[in-house]
Amino acid sequence: MAYEDPNAPSPTYGDVASKPAAPVDQSKKFLGGQHHPWRRLFARTVDICTTGLVLFMLLIFAFSATMPEQAAGFAKAIENPIIASVVLYLIWLPAEALLLSLFGTTPAKWLFGIRVAHPGGNLLSFAAALNRSFLVFVQGVGFGIPFVALFTQLFAYRRLTKTGTTLWDTSTTAVVIHKKWGMFRALACTAAVFFVLILMSALNAAGK
Repeated sequence: MAYEDPNAPSPTYGDVASKPAAPVDQSKKFLGGQHHPWRRLFARTVDICTTGLVLFMLLIFAFSATMPEQAAGFAKAIENPIIASVVLYLIWLPAEALLLSLFGTTPAKWLFGIRVAHPGGNLLSFAAALNRSFLVFVQGVGFGIPFVALFTQLFAYRRLTKTGTTLWDTSTTAVVIHKKWGMFRALACTAAVFFVLILMSALNAAGK
């Protein structure tokens, strides 16, 4: 059983379209209720800190192999955690867009039971998915800058739990579909979050 954004146009089946449901305010529900803001946040965090980090390391390796002189300056620049965060997000944007346009999900979104598509069920085009990812980067995570992200994420959380949608989903006519969790998925997602926490702690310790 899957949950679809109640504020988005309902999917069509053949020539029949069901009437869209009224917005469901879940802002007073524990953990955001049926709109699953925390599930979406954790899925994005796991994606960026795993797949995104792998792409980040591959970029550094390719940069070092092809332009060793410039690579030294780049390596010094990303010692700044804010610059590293921004670069990591920028690397992830096209990768996420490609995955969403091909599969409607990403590795962590799949694990967390999340799928992104148009209301009729069609996948987003690469251009639409890239636009959505960029809007998340700006409106959701505040350009990857921690202080800015605090405010953008609070606003996004409030909007999602109150209206059931986000600015980036509305702008790209996308709906986010959530699968119902079973015990195995819940344990796997919990393990993934703890793995990322341990990984980030280890990387921070290694960088000191």
